[in-house]
Amino acid sequence: MDKILKSILKRQIPFLIGGTITGTIMTYYFGFLFTIVVNSAMWYGISYIFNKYYWKSKGLDDQKFLIQYIMSKIIHRKKIRNQ
Repeated sequence: MDKILKSILKRQIPFLIGGTITGTIMTYYFGFLFTIVVNSAMWYGISYIFNKYYWKSKGLDDQKFLIQYIMSKIIHRKKIRNQ
């Protein structure tokens, strides 16, 4: 599982960094609500095109895997804390 996680993170980190940088700049000039909508749509489109043609995979599958992985860690911590 760690091998899969590392490969997914390697593909997703550039989009996270790019979205953070453009989001910060756009927030300064346009405001928070506008930035959330436009920046999210813009980076979703960029990641979709890049994943489809460069990695030959669906970026949505990577994102689903990351969400499931994080949720399993959160649930595991809650179970340990409640015991």
